[in-house]
Amino acid sequence: MGFLSAVYVITGLLDNYSKVGELGLAEKCFEECPLFDSGVWTAMVSGYVKNGMIGSAVGTFKEMLDLGLSLNEFCLTSVLAALSDGEFDVKQGKQIHCLSIKVGFLCCDLMPLSNALLSMYCRCGTKADGLRAFWEIQEPDVVSWSTLIRALDGEEALGLFKFLLSRDVDVNEFTLINVLSVIDKPELLRGGKQIQAWCFRNGLASIVSVGNALVSMHGKCGQIDDAKQVFDEMAERDIVSWNALIAACVANCLPDRVLWLFSWMQHSSFKPNISTLSSLFEAASRFSTSNLAAQIHSYIIKLGHTFDDRIATALIAMYGKCDRIDESKQVFDEVDRRVLVHMNAMASTFVQAGHHADAIKLFKRTRHMGMEVDNVSLSVVVKAYCALTSIEQGRNMHSLALKLGIDRDSLVGSGLVDIYCKCGSLGEAIKVFEELPKSNLATWNAMLTGYAQHGCYDKVISHFKKMVEGGIDPDEITFLGVLFASCHGGHVEEAYYYLNSMIKDHGVVPSLEHYACVVDLLGRVGQLEEAKRIIDQMPLSSDARMWQIFLTACNIHVNVKLGEIAAQELLKLEPDNDSAYVLLSNIYAMTGKWDEVRELRRGMRERTVWKEPGCSWIEVKGSIHSFLASDLTHPQASEISLMLEELHNVMMITKSEADGNLVQAEDLVALD
Repeated sequence: MGFLSAVYVITGLLDNYSKVGELGLAEKCFEECPLFDSGVWTAMVSGYVKNGMIGSAVGTFKEMLDLGLSLNEFCLTSVLAALSDGEFDVKQGKQIHCLSIKVGFLCCDLMPLSNALLSMYCRCGTKADGLRAFWEIQEPDVVSWSTLIRALDGEEALGLFKFLLSRDVDVNEFTLINVLSVIDKPELLRGGKQIQAWCFRNGLASIVSVGNALVSMHGKCGQIDDAKQVFDEMAERDIVSWNALIAACVANCLPDRVLWLFSWMQHSSFKPNISTLSSLFEAASRFSTSNLAAQIHSYIIKLGHTFDDRIATALIAMYGKCDRIDESKQVFDEVDRRVLVHMNAMASTFVQAGHHADAIKLFKRTRHMGMEVDNVSLSVVVKAYCALTSIEQGRNMHSLALKLGIDRDSLVGSGLVDIYCKCGSLGEAIKVFEELPKSNLATWNAMLTGYAQHGCYDKVISHFKKMVEGGIDPDEITFLGVLFASCHGGHVEEAYYYLNSMIKDHGVVPSLEHYACVVDLLGRVGQLEEAKRIIDQMPLSSDARMWQIFLTACNIHVNVKLGEIAAQELLKLEPDNDSAYVLLSNIYAMTGKWDEVRELRRGMRERTVWKEPGCSWIEVKGSIHSFLASDLTHPQASEISLMLEELHNVMMITKSEADGNLVQAEDLVALD
């Protein structure tokens, strides 16, 4: 058999094996192939992409480059598809873009390659990157337009879709799926329904994938009954249809419907896949339903999926989110062949549960076992060290990230920014941020929050404006940082402006934490009646933290009437809250109401409520030293007391000198 014939046969085998999911046979065929031909290697890269093996696809492509094999547009298109589907930095995609220009493929107006580049930029880069890639296509086709729609926000996507219809562009089901997928807010639902009507008029509503997109759209917009109606009217359904409706019920907080749909799906002879189980995991995690978590686990055991890496990882995370850390550990311990994803999931669960020392111990054990840690591993352990405010260990993790070449990863980078900010090293945080790619929201939020924690109000606002101008849409965490900075800077009008602009300009619904920032600010500046009005009129029920913030403000400004209201509301929610008694007692004491003070103290004794002592800690040479109020148990308590007394004397001398200088200045002014 000639060389060309052999190439065609092997390429055909690889392609066919990949299409039917027999990737093991494809790999065996590839490994046994004696031919170093770019067509064979391209077929293997394509096979990996088709079967979701993104890392293997990119790795094989890099081997091609190292071997000096000639490239073709099909290989570049496949590897760009891999980058689009995986969690890769846009920098890698830009390298492929440069390579495509270098070998001259983009000069030939090859639409599949141009569209693959566009898809990569839209998924991995910013909106600006996507738009630039689109305008470089001389004659965009329907695939180009459909891909661009996915990169836009809801209003822009609707506008572009109407433009395509007005220009008689032959839109297809992929265009419809993409435009429907970005309609995710109630205010966009009218446009979505217009597209739904257009689909019915043009006979596209009967396409299963379009029906699935309509179910998802209604679910995202909170219209669960409409989603169910579309689902019921579908002539044909596939597993994606069921998954779309189940996901809609999860998003709309309907756990009972989730279980009912899951049962109905099984009776309809549809077997759940990983997406179905992911929705069930999310339902159990979101609603913290321990019983549901146990039921899902039992069902998975019955299906025989326990040893699937993705399932085991999801079970560990699910139990952790349901505050059942022991069950998470049990699942982890039962995994025979532990891989990095299991270690990462368990470490992440430890951090979420506040078991930071356990997370650090597991990270060290992972490295001791010879496993190569990745960006997720490092980001989790950085969070653990951040909670312990251990800057030296943070620097060690930064060095490890540099050594592993993942210091520019968004997860690791945002964690490093966070730990440097929380440990007081704003300069190091800024340096890390400046070296990170600017397309990730988490890194922007980490730096903005750091500025807010350090009281840099002007920096926060400047950072926020740069972020929005760069095409990064702010989220709840962004606005929490802005409001926190406004609160600690005493900027009342600005706080009102940003609170109102959340939903008006950015479609972000304020949570209790955002309102709490505004109430805290109003309390700090003494506008207690206005703070009470915010609490009464906000569209959410107040929690204990909100009333505690308000009670603290009443204590500072000695407002008995509002303080009593705040304490009553706080004790309704948390009857054993010691601060409610202490703060109200302080208010009574400052206004001379000693009978009320005695009554409160008696109430605390009867309820066996006591004030938890305050605690502070400091890290010295890698060791954490903790101190309670009036605590003399530290082995160096005598030396510490002497140093505090010396510092106190220095401060008093400095204060006396400052007062003397002030008097002299006043005398000089009087003489003038």
